[in-house]
Amino acid sequence: MLLRTLRFLITLFIFLFLGCQKSIPLKGMWAGTTTGAGNKQLPFQLFLDLQSAPPAGYFCNGYERTPIPEIQLRGDSLSLHFSEYGAAMLGIWNGKEWRGGFFRYRSDTSRNEFIASPIEAAPTQATTLPIGISLVGKYQAYIPGKDGVDSTTIASFWIQNDSLYGTLIAPDGDYGLFVGTQQGSTATLARFTGWQAFVMELELQETIWNGSLYARIGKPMQFRLVPRASAVSSSAQEHLTTMKNPKAPFTFLGTTMSGQLISSTDDRFKGKALLLDIMGTWCHNCMDAAPLLQQLYSEFGKDGIEVVGLAFEISDSPDLAKKNLSLFQQRYGLTYPLIFCGSTQDANVELKLRNQLDNFAGYPTTILVNNKGLVEKIHVGFKGPGTGEAYQEQVHQYYDAVKHLIN
Repeated sequence: MLLRTLRFLITLFIFLFLGCQKSIPLKGMWAGTTTGAGNKQLPFQLFLDLQSAPPAGYFCNGYERTPIPEIQLRGDSLSLHFSEYGAAMLGIWNGKEWRGGFFRYRSDTSRNEFIASPIEAAPTQATTLPIGISLVGKYQAYIPGKDGVDSTTIASFWIQNDSLYGTLIAPDGDYGLFVGTQQGSTATLARFTGWQAFVMELELQETIWNGSLYARIGKPMQFRLVPRASAVSSSAQEHLTTMKNPKAPFTFLGTTMSGQLISSTDDRFKGKALLLDIMGTWCHNCMDAAPLLQQLYSEFGKDGIEVVGLAFEISDSPDLAKKNLSLFQQRYGLTYPLIFCGSTQDANVELKLRNQLDNFAGYPTTILVNNKGLVEKIHVGFKGPGTGEAYQEQVHQYYDAVKHLIN
């Protein structure tokens, strides 16, 4: 009798306990934090639709939406996969929260703990801007380093719908769109896209803002912001990328997603001007550049312009490259060819890029080739839409360069 009673009580307890566990919401907004370097909490917001087929979602940074490539829900296990970046968020729903780890898969794979909960809507917090100390405006950034102070980065901040927005713009591209608030003489802005995770903290001292930029791993970047007139950088790039032999053509070779081999010597490119985008599906500035390149291809393809994405991926696996290039192509609706040129390993980059280019600085790098097969211009980096006037200035530069090539 006693044994039966105990069994009944245990069964009742399990039933009541499980009955209190809420199932994971199938559609809606989430907010959470991941633990970065130095235990700094990096906030994020995302929208998930787990009832669609396949499940879909995106990260929210103010008005910016970054699609999540792959989402899997199996029972209480929810995982987000960022194949192009070689990362994933793997966690368990416990009835109230989604807890787990953000994994960045490399030879030294890193893990950052995260926690997220469903919310009714994206939380808003009004920015208070006392007269005389508003962060809104343009700044020159001074970043101390082992070789002295780097003054080639600029910053821009603005207000929209009671939120504070901003970004840092380096010569080779911007850091992406940040969103946050200012309270008196301090400001905090954040960015999380699955590819990137940052928190920027700023404090005003007289007319100068002292800042710290925290990432998922590594030491925070310290900097100072001094007001300036414009967000468009007028400083020359420290290291200009050029052809080793200006009279030699730039050569490339790679395979498409269908396995087709494409070479710079193919008949399709003879007598045509080329925009060669040295990129990677893991690179956030490359993501910003892709829509503009597609726009140029759509407008000027009929005039003899060819656009080719030369993809250097984190992994040297052709199968993984095929998957990642397909995801990238679909996300941005690209109709120009993307070809896999191997990995970002030094030996491959040395063989295919640095043996032709002096001071190759990174991704993206756009090479403009005239219809005689010679390089006319090399554009290093890309400033995304979040940079405002700097982005618009860059769009004009691309259009002018393309028009010059076809004329």
